[in-house]
Amino acid sequence: MWVEPPITLNQLPREPGVYRMLDSKRKVLYVGKARNLRKRVSSYFQRKPESPRTQALVVLIRAIEFTITASEAQALILEHNLIKQLKPRYNVLLKDSKSYPYILLSDEYYPKLDMYRGKRDQAGEYFGPFPHAGAVHQTLHSMQSIFQLRDCNDSTFNNRTRPCMQHQIGRCSAPCCSIVTQTEYMQQVQDARQFLQGKNQSILRQWQQDMQTASETMNFELAASLRDRIKALRTILAGNEQSDLPDDADAIVILRRPESVSISMGVRRAACNLGTHHIRIKQAVDADDIEILQSLFIERYQHEHLPTEVILQCEPALLDELKKLTTLLQPKQHCTLRTPKRGARLQWLEEIRRTGEQQQAGRSTSNQQPAFEAVKELFELDETPKLIAAVDNAHLGGKQTVAAIVYGGWNGAEKQYYRRYQLDEIAGSNDFTGGDDYAAMAAVLSRFYRAIVEKSIPCPDVMLIDGGKGQLAIAMDEAQKAGLSDLKQVGVAKGVSRKLGEEVLWPSWRETSLKPGIHSPALLLMARIRDEAHRFAGEYMRKRKKKAMFTSQLDAIEGIGEAKRALLLKHFGGIDGIKKASRSQLAQVSGISNTLAERIFEALHR
Repeated sequence: MWVEPPITLNQLPREPGVYRMLDSKRKVLYVGKARNLRKRVSSYFQRKPESPRTQALVVLIRAIEFTITASEAQALILEHNLIKQLKPRYNVLLKDSKSYPYILLSDEYYPKLDMYRGKRDQAGEYFGPFPHAGAVHQTLHSMQSIFQLRDCNDSTFNNRTRPCMQHQIGRCSAPCCSIVTQTEYMQQVQDARQFLQGKNQSILRQWQQDMQTASETMNFELAASLRDRIKALRTILAGNEQSDLPDDADAIVILRRPESVSISMGVRRAACNLGTHHIRIKQAVDADDIEILQSLFIERYQHEHLPTEVILQCEPALLDELKKLTTLLQPKQHCTLRTPKRGARLQWLEEIRRTGEQQQAGRSTSNQQPAFEAVKELFELDETPKLIAAVDNAHLGGKQTVAAIVYGGWNGAEKQYYRRYQLDEIAGSNDFTGGDDYAAMAAVLSRFYRAIVEKSIPCPDVMLIDGGKGQLAIAMDEAQKAGLSDLKQVGVAKGVSRKLGEEVLWPSWRETSLKPGIHSPALLLMARIRDEAHRFAGEYMRKRKKKAMFTSQLDAIEGIGEAKRALLLKHFGGIDGIKKASRSQLAQVSGISNTLAERIFEALHR
C-alpha cells in the first residue's frame, strides 16, 4: 500500500509495521520500523528534525509505502531485510555484512577442524563467532601443533597411503594411515573441544599427569611430546586469562570522525580474547548512537550467538532500548548490557578504542594537506596546490591500449574527476600506433587538455607525467596547443632499479631535475597518485582484454546473430577457417544467403 502526495497521515494505521519513504521517481529513500505507524511517520512532519540528514530526507519525500506486521519483532526483521536488499540512501548501512566465521568440529569418525561461514546446518559443533577470518586461521594454526587434528578434505583423507607433510612437521597425528588408533584420536578431539570451550586448566592437569606417568614408565618420547604441548598451550594462554573479564562477551565502541563513523568490536569467548573487528559504516556521519547500535545488533545477533554480556561505551540511557532489541532477537538467551565507569571492563573498552583509532587512521586519507604543502616547498611554488593529477598509459603488446587520468586532493582521491581513454581506435590523424608511448601520451593529453579548456573538468595545479624528459616534452607541446602553457607539469622518471625513492622529477618550469629521495613526503604523495593512475589504467586494460576474449569479428557484421555465428564457427572450425573461405563456400552454410556471404567476405577482408 502507498500514500501519494499530498501525504495524508491519517490514512496510516496505528499498528506495528515497516514504512518506506519514496522520492518523486519512486526510489526508496529510507526504511524504518514502528510500533505505531501513524505516530512514528507523523513525527517527521510535526516539527523540524534536528538531524541534517533527516531534514534532507523529509524534503525529498513524495510518497510513503507501508507494510503491517503482526508484531514489532516481525517489523524489526522485515526492516533489516529491506535495508540489506534496497540499500536506501538515508539508512545506516554496515560496510561489512558478511556472516561471522566459526570453527567447526565436524561430526565424523575421524573429526576435523575447519573454518565455517553461513547457515550452521552441517553436522558438528560450532565454536565462535570470531571477529574475522584472520582470528580463526590464527587459532587453527596454533591448535594444529598442539592437538594434531587433521585438516585435509575427506577425499584426500580416504585415499592416503602414507603420512603427508603435516604429520612430518608434527601438525597431524596421521589417522589416515592408522598411526594413531581411533580411540587415541578421539582423545585428541576431546582435548581440542575442551580448549575451545575454555577448559584449559583441565587439559593442562590431565597432560601433566600423563607426562608424569610416561616419565615413570620410561616412555620419555611421549613425556617430551606432552611437555612441548603443555609449553605451547601455556604460551597461547599467556595474557588471555583475565579473571576480571567475563568469559563470554562482546565490547562495542563507536568511533566518530568528521567524515566517517565506524565501530570497533572486541570479542571474548571461552575466557580468551579473539581480537578486534573494525566495521565501517556508510551514510551515518550524523546518525544517532542508538540508530547505529540497533543496526549493528540486528546484523550481528539476529542469527548469531548472543554472548552473556555486551559491554558498550555509550550513554546508559540507551541500554533499555538495546535490551528490548536483544530480547526480540534472541528471546531464549539472557544477555547483560553494561556501560562500565571503572575497572577491567572499562580498560578493555579503551584498548578496543585505541586499536580502532589506529586502524581508522591507517585507512584515512583526509589529512593530506601537509603533504601538499611539502610539494609547494619542494617545487618552490607560490601557493599550495589543491589538486594534483596524473596520467598513465597501458597496453598489452600494443593492443588494448588505454590511458587513465586520476586526481588527488587534500581529502584523498577525487574520483569524480577520474577519466579513462581508449587509444587503439584513434584515427591516423594522431600518427598513433599501438605501443608507441609518445604517441599515446600525445593522444590522451590532447583530449584531456581540450576537456579542461571546455570546463568539463577542473585544471589541476600540478600535472604528473609518467616518464622522463621525452614524455614531458610531448605534454608541454600539447598544453601549448590547448592554450595551457602556464600549467605546471612534472615528468616522473623511475630510477634504474624502479624502486620507490629513486624517482627523478623534471618540472616543466625549471631547467634542472630533482631527486627528493624516499624520505620526502612530497615524493611519497606523488608516488601514491602515480600508482593510483597505474592501477586505474591497468584495471581498464584488463577489463577490455577480458571483453575482447568473448567477442568475435563476426559480431560487427549486420545479419550475424549468435545462431549464425555458431554455425559458421562450427562449419569452418574457427575464425581463421572463415577468413580462408571463399564467397561460394560461405554461402554453402545453412542460413547464409549469397548477399550475407558477400557481406561476411568483404568485412573479413576489408
